[in-house]
Amino acid sequence: MRMLPRSMLTLFRRVATERYPKVKPVLPQGFRGRPVHDPEKCIYCGLCEKYCPSGAIVVDKVKKTWTHDAGKCLFCAQCEETCHEMPRRDAIHMSQEFELASRSRKRLVKISGK
Repeated sequence: MRMLPRSMLTLFRRVATERYPKVKPVLPQGFRGRPVHDPEKCIYCGLCEKYCPSGAIVVDKVKKTWTHDAGKCLFCAQCEETCHEMPRRDAIHMSQEFELASRSRKRLVKISGK
């Protein structure tokens, strides 16, 4: 008998869940999504590759390419911090992109460069 009053109360409450695919969530300040590389600011020093704990970043200094594998990435923002603090270039920043699911491994790898 206690269930009936409780269920009646829930009918008039606001819905607790989000309608995710249709309504995009509001992301908080400082959200760490996919790292984005700016080839114009980058000096290809390789510090982001060195300090990446999962090895998700590969920098080719000769060809001037920067490769990021989202399948390996921990989204820890260590690459962004290193790029900002060490050479003060700000060539990497964390985006608001978080929908990275894919059936193909090739779609998770992004290559940018000059």
